Amino acid sequence: MPFTKDGYTLYSRTVTLKGGRQQTIYFFAKGKPKSGAPAELPNGYEVATTTRTGLPILRRKGGSKWREMRAEAKKRAAERKAKREAKRKAMMEERKKRAAERRASSKTKKTTKKAKKAKAKAPAKKGKKVAPKKAKAAKKTAKKTVKKGGAKKGGKKTKAKGKRK
Repeated sequence: MPFTKDGYTLYSRTVTLKGGRQQTIYFFAKGKPKSGAPAELPNGYEVATTTRTGLPILRRKGGSKWREMRAEAKKRAAERKAKREAKRKAMMEERKKRAAERRASSKTKKTTKKAKKAKAKAPAKKGKKVAPKKAKAAKKTAKKTVKKGGAKKGGKKTKAKGKRK
Protein backbone atom coordinates (compact mmCIF):
# COMPACT_ATOMS: atom_id res chain seq x y z
CA MET A 1 0.00 0.00 0.00
CA PRO A 2 1.60 3.35 -1.07
CA PHE A 3 1.98 6.14 1.49
CA THR A 4 -0.37 9.14 1.05
CA LYS A 5 -0.75 12.44 2.89
CA ASP A 6 -3.15 15.31 2.11
CA GLY A 7 -3.90 13.92 -1.34
CA TYR A 8 -0.20 13.49 -2.24
CA THR A 9 1.19 10.00 -2.92
CA LEU A 10 4.79 9.01 -2.24
CA TYR A 11 6.67 7.70 -5.29
CA SER A 12 10.19 6.34 -5.77
CA ARG A 13 12.50 6.12 -8.76
CA THR A 14 16.01 4.73 -9.25
CA VAL A 15 18.38 7.14 -11.01
CA THR A 16 21.97 6.82 -12.20
CA LEU A 17 24.30 9.54 -10.94
CA LYS A 18 27.20 11.02 -12.96
CA GLY A 19 29.71 8.75 -11.22
CA GLY A 20 27.69 5.69 -12.32
CA ARG A 21 26.21 5.03 -8.88
CA GLN A 22 22.54 3.99 -8.61
CA GLN A 23 20.38 5.88 -6.07
CA THR A 24 16.70 5.76 -5.17
CA ILE A 25 14.91 9.09 -4.92
CA TYR A 26 11.55 9.70 -3.26
CA PHE A 27 9.01 12.38 -4.18
CA PHE A 28 5.37 13.28 -3.63
CA ALA A 29 2.87 13.81 -6.47
CA LYS A 30 -0.89 14.40 -6.66
CA GLY A 31 -1.32 12.66 -9.99
CA LYS A 32 0.50 9.80 -11.69
CA PRO A 33 4.08 10.88 -12.63
CA LYS A 34 5.77 10.00 -15.97
CA SER A 35 8.17 7.64 -14.22
CA GLY A 36 8.35 6.14 -10.76
CA ALA A 37 6.31 3.66 -8.74
CA PRO A 38 4.18 4.23 -5.61
CA ALA A 39 6.26 3.52 -2.50
CA GLU A 40 5.95 2.86 1.21
CA LEU A 41 7.50 5.20 3.76
CA PRO A 42 11.22 4.24 4.00
CA ASN A 43 12.66 3.20 7.38
CA GLY A 44 14.21 6.01 9.45
CA TYR A 45 12.21 8.75 7.68
CA GLU A 46 9.15 10.79 8.61
CA VAL A 47 6.83 13.08 6.65
CA ALA A 48 6.76 16.80 7.41
CA THR A 49 4.92 19.69 5.80
CA THR A 50 6.82 22.75 4.63
CA THR A 51 5.68 26.01 6.19
CA ARG A 52 6.24 28.06 3.05
CA THR A 53 4.39 25.92 0.48
CA GLY A 54 2.44 23.45 2.61
CA LEU A 55 3.72 20.49 0.56
CA PRO A 56 4.77 17.20 2.22
CA ILE A 57 8.47 16.29 2.32
CA LEU A 58 10.56 13.39 3.65
CA ARG A 59 13.11 13.94 6.38
CA ARG A 60 15.17 11.78 8.70
CA LYS A 61 13.64 10.93 12.06
CA GLY A 62 15.08 12.64 15.12
CA GLY A 63 16.72 15.38 13.11
CA SER A 64 19.95 15.10 11.20
CA LYS A 65 23.51 15.50 12.39
CA TRP A 66 23.88 18.29 9.88
CA ARG A 67 21.19 20.37 11.62
CA GLU A 68 22.83 19.82 14.99
CA MET A 69 26.27 20.72 13.65
CA ARG A 70 24.84 23.79 11.91
CA ALA A 71 23.14 24.93 15.11
CA GLU A 72 26.41 24.52 17.04
CA ALA A 73 28.31 26.42 14.35
CA LYS A 74 25.79 29.27 14.51
CA LYS A 75 26.12 29.36 18.29
CA ARG A 76 29.93 29.54 18.07
CA ALA A 77 29.67 32.27 15.42
CA ALA A 78 27.34 34.28 17.66
CA GLU A 79 29.81 33.93 20.55
CA ARG A 80 32.69 35.11 18.34
CA LYS A 81 30.63 38.05 17.14
CA ALA A 82 29.75 39.05 20.71
CA LYS A 83 33.43 38.80 21.67
CA ARG A 84 34.48 40.99 18.70
CA GLU A 85 31.79 43.53 19.54
CA ALA A 86 32.94 43.72 23.17
CA LYS A 87 36.55 44.16 22.02
CA ARG A 88 35.52 46.89 19.59
CA LYS A 89 33.56 48.74 22.29
CA ALA A 90 36.52 48.57 24.67
CA MET A 91 38.83 49.87 21.93
CA MET A 92 36.45 52.76 21.16
CA GLU A 93 36.24 53.68 24.85
CA GLU A 94 40.06 53.69 25.03
CA ARG A 95 40.24 55.94 21.95
CA LYS A 96 37.71 58.35 23.44
CA LYS A 97 39.68 58.43 26.68
CA ARG A 98 42.97 59.18 24.86
CA ALA A 99 41.29 61.89 22.76
CA ALA A 100 39.90 63.54 25.89
CA GLU A 101 43.36 63.44 27.46
CA ARG A 102 44.89 65.02 24.34
CA ARG A 103 42.27 67.78 24.33
CA ALA A 104 42.84 68.49 27.99
CA SER A 105 46.63 68.62 27.58
CA SER A 106 46.42 70.91 24.53
CA LYS A 107 44.03 73.15 26.43
CA THR A 108 46.46 73.47 29.32
CA LYS A 109 49.31 74.16 26.88
CA LYS A 110 47.30 76.94 25.23
CA THR A 111 46.44 78.53 28.54
CA THR A 112 50.09 78.45 29.67
CA LYS A 113 51.21 79.97 26.34
CA LYS A 114 48.61 82.74 26.67
CA ALA A 115 49.74 83.43 30.21
CA LYS A 116 53.40 83.62 29.12
CA LYS A 117 52.54 85.95 26.22
CA ALA A 118 50.48 88.17 28.47
CA LYS A 119 53.40 88.45 30.91
CA ALA A 120 55.86 89.17 28.12
CA LYS A 121 53.71 91.81 26.40
CA ALA A 122 52.44 93.55 29.52
CA PRO A 123 55.61 95.66 30.22
CA ALA A 124 56.14 96.57 26.54
CA LYS A 125 52.63 97.97 26.10
CA LYS A 126 52.81 100.35 29.06
CA GLY A 127 54.37 103.13 27.00
CA LYS A 128 52.13 102.80 23.94
CA LYS A 129 48.43 103.59 23.92
CA VAL A 130 47.60 102.74 20.29
CA ALA A 131 44.80 100.31 19.62
CA PRO A 132 46.38 97.38 17.78
CA LYS A 133 43.26 96.63 15.70
CA LYS A 134 43.11 100.11 14.22
CA ALA A 135 46.81 100.02 13.38
CA LYS A 136 46.43 96.70 11.60
CA ALA A 137 43.45 97.98 9.61
CA ALA A 138 45.41 101.05 8.52
CA LYS A 139 48.33 98.86 7.37
CA LYS A 140 45.99 96.64 5.33
CA THR A 141 44.40 99.56 3.48
CA ALA A 142 47.85 101.02 2.77
CA LYS A 143 48.98 97.70 1.25
CA LYS A 144 45.86 97.52 -0.94
CA THR A 145 46.44 100.97 -2.42
CA VAL A 146 50.09 100.15 -3.15
CA LYS A 147 49.13 96.94 -4.98
CA LYS A 148 46.57 98.72 -7.15
CA GLY A 149 49.06 101.37 -8.15
CA GLY A 150 47.61 104.11 -6.04
CA ALA A 151 44.36 105.97 -6.44
CA LYS A 152 43.97 107.53 -9.93
CA LYS A 153 41.32 109.80 -11.28
CA GLY A 154 39.10 108.43 -13.97
CA GLY A 155 40.02 104.86 -13.15
CA LYS A 156 41.86 104.37 -16.48
CA LYS A 157 45.39 103.14 -16.70
CA THR A 158 47.82 105.36 -18.59
CA LYS A 159 51.14 104.46 -20.06
CA ALA A 160 54.21 105.73 -18.30
CA LYS A 161 55.77 108.58 -20.27
CA GLY A 162 59.43 108.29 -20.68
CA LYS A 163 62.23 108.90 -23.10
CA ARG A 164 61.98 107.09 -26.36
CA LYS A 165 64.95 106.06 -28.33
